[in-house]
Amino acid sequence: MSLLLQSLLYPVMFVIVISIVIVIHELGHYWAGRYFGAAVESFSMGFGKSVYEKTDKNNTRWRLNWLPLGGFVNFVAEDGLIENGGDVESDGRNLPPENQPKGRPFTDLSAGARIIVALAGPFANFILAIGIFAVIGMVLGDPVQRLSVHSVFEDSVAEEAGLQPGDIFVAVNGRAADRQKVILEEIKMSANDEVNIEVLRGAETVHITLTPRRETLQNELGITERTGYIGVELARQIVDRNHLNPVAAVGYGVSETFSTISSSVNMLGRIVTGRESLQQLSGPVGIASVAGNMARTTLEAEQVGLGTRLYMLLMSNLQLIAFISVAVGFFNLLPLPILDGGVVVINTYEAVTGKGLSEELLLKSKFVTLLFLAALAIFITLGDFEEAGLLEVFRGL
Repeated sequence: MSLLLQSLLYPVMFVIVISIVIVIHELGHYWAGRYFGAAVESFSMGFGKSVYEKTDKNNTRWRLNWLPLGGFVNFVAEDGLIENGGDVESDGRNLPPENQPKGRPFTDLSAGARIIVALAGPFANFILAIGIFAVIGMVLGDPVQRLSVHSVFEDSVAEEAGLQPGDIFVAVNGRAADRQKVILEEIKMSANDEVNIEVLRGAETVHITLTPRRETLQNELGITERTGYIGVELARQIVDRNHLNPVAAVGYGVSETFSTISSSVNMLGRIVTGRESLQQLSGPVGIASVAGNMARTTLEAEQVGLGTRLYMLLMSNLQLIAFISVAVGFFNLLPLPILDGGVVVINTYEAVTGKGLSEELLLKSKFVTLLFLAALAIFITLGDFEEAGLLEVFRGL
């Protein structure tokens, strides 16, 4: 693949993935707000000036903006100003009464209603993930695998612990090891922590305890990552494709979504307690790198027809959208003032005490949160550049 095509592929794939996830998130806020009768000034897909817009029967402007990256919903506040951002000139006060957005000001909603509107964004992300995982379960199935040790690397943790070629994985940390992702999750997220492995060696069940080392490695997409590693090569054999009917597929979607949330909680806990670095988190550059590399490796697959490659690309990107959607939903539930979780905390305080926080305290908390998130974003982005190998490119300029 040419360098020019590859340089275009990364931002295009990032825009597609992140726009779907953010627009669904904002639609969650919109639908919940409208359910409670809130007036919506506009729903924007992308940022900047509009390239196309249409006004619906509720006098809400549906805008397609020139910068196609995410989106946002603007509710009308009690004073006519826009509640969730927006330009003053698009303010409902500058319109004749018959053209103003229909509904109640957002600030007129009860604290309970505002809590539901805040939660609706993250939950829309979770529903999107459930739907995608369900489709994958019906189309690709939930393959049950027989995973064994193909080879053990010299001087590795696995060799020291006594793992041998031919050992068949039965369980890892109590989880049935009938899917590769189970083994990878438990080992990659257990750097410097003990992992209990149960393997079948011939007719004998063997219990092994080992501690993965944290090592810097390149994954199959060419992304550099610091992760738990034990030094084995796995052999995989599919035992059952396990294609799911629609009902079972929804259950599978729910299970996969909650499993991803659980992994996020686990990772956050390890970061807070200092067992993992903040660089384990990924930002826009990391997402673009993963999406671009996934597209590149799929399109460059040899001995596979174009139709098959495009189908593989669609399935892999659907899965990526599901994972990113869960991550966005989970992140927005954190109890920080400018995030949905913070809105829930603030409105819960109002519902319990009967009074809201002072405007001064709200502004100060939002300012501190913005500084924290800006510093975090810079740190994560630098880590993403390093993992993607872009720092080496810049050093060579």
